[in-house]
Amino acid sequence: MVVELSEKVPYRVFTLQDPYRVVVDLPEVQWRIPETPKNPSAGMVTNYRFGLFQAGNSRLVVDTDMPAKLVNHILLPATKSHPYRLVLDLQPVTSAEFAQTERQFASTDWVDPPARGAIAPVAKMPADRKGLGPQKRIVVFDPGHGGPDPGAISVSGLREKEVTLQIALKVKQVLEATGRYRVYLTRNEDVFVPLRRRYQLAEEANAELFVSLHADSNGDARLRGASIYTLSETSSDKEAAALAAKENRSDAIAGIDLSNQSDAVASFLIELRQRQTMNESALFSETLIQEVASSSKLLRNTHRFAGFAVLKSPDVPSVLMELGYLSNRYDEKLLRDLHHHDKVARSILRATDAFFERKERLSRS
Repeated sequence: MVVELSEKVPYRVFTLQDPYRVVVDLPEVQWRIPETPKNPSAGMVTNYRFGLFQAGNSRLVVDTDMPAKLVNHILLPATKSHPYRLVLDLQPVTSAEFAQTERQFASTDWVDPPARGAIAPVAKMPADRKGLGPQKRIVVFDPGHGGPDPGAISVSGLREKEVTLQIALKVKQVLEATGRYRVYLTRNEDVFVPLRRRYQLAEEANAELFVSLHADSNGDARLRGASIYTLSETSSDKEAAALAAKENRSDAIAGIDLSNQSDAVASFLIELRQRQTMNESALFSETLIQEVASSSKLLRNTHRFAGFAVLKSPDVPSVLMELGYLSNRYDEKLLRDLHHHDKVARSILRATDAFFERKERLSRS
């Protein structure tokens, strides 16, 4: 593998398993290569993706169809005929050999970027509600995917991470224009945010509602329509289970080592504290379905259930909204349409108003 660079930069390379990946970290760079590779496969490489992983840190993630050992890495100096070139020589090995190999390498001038917890999040959340006024509700919207994780990609190259951010920004504009809401986004640019960090941002903001926005793809190009998901450890159908499994791989897609992470704590919290939260999530989803029906075609069995990692806050009512299918040409056309974005945003506004009006009625009764 060769990465051409306009100047000399420090770098870090490491390999991961489950699935097998080679990850290249660089300082924040401007990418000038096609974001949707037409023929990414070569040798053991099956695909690649790249983007801003965190502030000051760009990342290239390369999928391999077998364990790979990095046998050589070097940054070649620029010449009259070539720019700087980062050269990585990969060699296939057995899984047993992979377990014994050195997995992390770096240039002598590489400096680890600050840990995510030590830097300000992309979406700045308030430490408390002071100054927001008694009537302003805090809502967090989560544009799915981002950075080196593009999400679904349409035939024409429209990426899910772009659609979700565009619509989230429109929703924020529409809700805040009423004067009734303070809206935060888990990301407001093309950067990666880990799944669990997304709902943690909502908790830190003291949010009363969390909505994760997505736009899926499907092998059946005829399938189209919006759908709403709420959390359940038991999926409502095989398609819901498959979608949750795919979405829950976002951290792996972005090159995060998940080998030491466990769902045990999250599951324990859900068991003890989340029943009321899940009930409120279900109520909001039903209201949202009714409102979205006025602006979008709905998928059959619109309200579905699955174990999405991003919905596992024990305290904040949370739903995941699939805006449509990028694999369907009609849905893709709508998802490109700014007028449609406005219609979706106003549907979400009406549902949000109804949700909080109901909460206020119950609190007074």
